[in-house]
Amino acid sequence: MPPTDEAGALIPAPTYPEPLPLLPNLEAAAPYPLAALGDLLGGAAAAIIEAVQVPDALAAQSVLAAAAMAAQPHANAQRAGQLIPLSLFALTVAESGDRKSAADRLALRAHHDRQRELLDSYKAEAKAYRDNRDAYQRVRALVLDKAKGTPEAVAAELARLEEPAPPLLPFILAEEPTLEGLQKSLLNGHPSQGLFSDEGGQFFGGHASKPENMLKSVAGLSKLWDGAPITRTRAAEGESASRSGCRLSAHLMIQPIVAQEVLGNPLMQGQGFLARFLIAWPQSLAGSRFYRDSDPAKDARLGHYWQRMARLLALAPPQDERGELAPPALPLEREALAAWITTHDAIEAELGKGGDLQEIKPTAAKGGENVLRIAGVLAVIEESGAITRPILERAAILVRWYLVEALRLTNPAKAEPHLIQAQRLFDWLGANGWQTFEARTLQREGPPIARKSAKQRDQLLAVLVEHHHLLTSDGKHFRINPAATATTATTATTATKPAQQGPEGCDTLATSCDTPPTTLPLSQPVATLSQCTKPANTVAVADVANVAVATHARYGGEL
Repeated sequence: MPPTDEAGALIPAPTYPEPLPLLPNLEAAAPYPLAALGDLLGGAAAAIIEAVQVPDALAAQSVLAAAAMAAQPHANAQRAGQLIPLSLFALTVAESGDRKSAADRLALRAHHDRQRELLDSYKAEAKAYRDNRDAYQRVRALVLDKAKGTPEAVAAELARLEEPAPPLLPFILAEEPTLEGLQKSLLNGHPSQGLFSDEGGQFFGGHASKPENMLKSVAGLSKLWDGAPITRTRAAEGESASRSGCRLSAHLMIQPIVAQEVLGNPLMQGQGFLARFLIAWPQSLAGSRFYRDSDPAKDARLGHYWQRMARLLALAPPQDERGELAPPALPLEREALAAWITTHDAIEAELGKGGDLQEIKPTAAKGGENVLRIAGVLAVIEESGAITRPILERAAILVRWYLVEALRLTNPAKAEPHLIQAQRLFDWLGANGWQTFEARTLQREGPPIARKSAKQRDQLLAVLVEHHHLLTSDGKHFRINPAATATTATTATTATKPAQQGPEGCDTLATSCDTPPTTLPLSQPVATLSQCTKPANTVAVADVANVAVATHARYGGEL
């Protein structure tokens, strides 16, 4: 019953100041369309999601990039006489502790096995080469010592000697290369390689990203994505070299604080470097990954995936008469070409002034080509002799997701460190039921960020009071603003609660049906930024994949 005063009049409810947000908001990421990856790749990604408990996009990025590396030496997508490499560049943003390494290890198990095989065989090959080289040099020296007659006669006698060729460098996986090191490996080693790093910040923050090297590194990696020939011109004898047909796929995982610098770097944007990447920034699952008894080695989906990767990695790639990589053409069937044209034109229509994709013009401009690249990877993995319309439509679904994700991540906002710490303290107070407390008790029994010093404790409390998350009358005793509690509860309900699915609506490639739905804690994906549920700008982007509307039911309704 509402409270009344002595005269029986209703006592008005107390009013509280409206809390001010501590952190900028970011739209929640859309679910990744795992079904569009197909049974093999989608099944492998789903198995990784279940075994490692990582976001769907993180697992999908690992699997798709790994598949691209395995497929890239065996085909080029062909459209109107143009040959398009199947190499893919992926960039995933995930916080420390989001199990990036565990997901990548499973996605790349066959690749690492192949790397070990090459290293083992290289030891024997290198020894045989050294022996043959020494013998060749000895015989050559003897010929020169005993040579008589004209220079032409001596040259003819030397020409009869066969100089041994060194074995290919055994590396197919790189983590932190300089551009020069990567080029040298491709020139003198296997022509198809992968750049995979679960600590991509070491790559972006290392030698390659120094101001004097950044432009060269960005331009060089962009050319490798394009499939352009590698040419090195050096003053030292024997250091100049050239090679065509090399292929490189990449998957770099970086933390949010690095992502802020990378995604906002004008040089990387201006050179079209970032536009070549398929970027994902999924919501963290930290706090909801309770122990699950799962052995991925016994999962048939991963077993089939590893077997297919192993076969492709061990298969000798086709070469031309010069011994250079020459992937065969993978044509588009007529219906697939028509579907691709529709997709391409839908993207192009939104790149103009006022278009929904104008903010991500460099990325969207490469959307049509990425559709072909992904479709080519899927065709090789699934042993299709051509890119069919269903495969093309699935690739269009995936690119549509990446364009929506790129729109969501346009110009990610930055949060001040003291605001991030204040938000963490407020979250801790709510999670531990500290509705009222004293400052000195907080420093004695509170979280580490409040126990560091009285000065830091007071600074954080002052921020929370200033933003109306806490109320105080004397600066010593505090209580949580009821209005802030209500706001937090509403946000948590709308932003983090998983979709409710009944048995008939359960996606077999997701894990939300394995356990009863629970409310997850708020994630902070942009350097601990909070997520809101403002719908992504998909009005025009939906047209990008309108060629796949007919496959809505077939691929799980991601459209």
